[in-house]
Amino acid sequence: MFHAEINRTLTAAVNLMNTSEGLHSAQASPDQLTSIESLRKFLSSQDSELKWPTSTLDRAQVDSVRDLRDTVHQIWGAAPITTKEPVEKINTLLEGVGTRVVRTSGGEEPQFRAVPIPVSTQLADVMTAAIADALQFLVVNDETGRMRTCKGDECDAVIVDLTRNRSKLFCDFGNCANRAHVRAYRARQAALREAGRRALAGEAAEPSATLAKPSAAEKAAQINEPTSESAVAAKEFRDRMRDELMEKREKKDKKSKKKKDKKKAKK
Repeated sequence: MFHAEINRTLTAAVNLMNTSEGLHSAQASPDQLTSIESLRKFLSSQDSELKWPTSTLDRAQVDSVRDLRDTVHQIWGAAPITTKEPVEKINTLLEGVGTRVVRTSGGEEPQFRAVPIPVSTQLADVMTAAIADALQFLVVNDETGRMRTCKGDECDAVIVDLTRNRSKLFCDFGNCANRAHVRAYRARQAALREAGRRALAGEAAEPSATLAKPSAAEKAAQINEPTSESAVAAKEFRDRMRDELMEKREKKDKKSKKKKDKKKAKK
């Protein structure tokens, strides 16, 4: 969505926050940043273009990165950012961070862009400069609405929406999106059954009882894997209509054959 440096840094910031203890798609996740080795493992799993140093890792760096994680989490939780407090936290992270202009690799990007200069070459300072710069980019461009928490139940994973149409709502840890679709589908089916019960009982439907339009994914799931009574009934109805159509075609073919046979017999 943005230029490559901002995209990869925001993605890495999300990955950093998601190393915290919490629920990921209804599954308990322990703190994944507790030692020098776990920090090294985290860094090795990120985009190599970030160029975050790993040669001077020690316990102090682990603690500093954990502090950075907590601060970024606090800023993220305030999104969309409209108040002074999260901006002040970003400014604190930016203290001492400089800026230099570099030439880009070309393509669709502008010829030059500004990149942050960290306070030192220590890992925590390099990460702080990059992440703080990416956060201020979102604030200045009024894009902090892209800083989100997964909409799935029993999930507190954070996400960054880098889609053009701002459509990302769920994390990639498990099946939060599928579970949400199933819950919405079941809720609609329950509403339909209740409406049918009221109709049979001669009760008036509640004016506010409106049903949300199912998504394409939910429609496909309903057709291919019917689970509710109404979905099973719909599939049975389709099968019955197909069988009746085939039966009519067979009868028509038989009548047509009899006519042909009679004509041949007359000749």
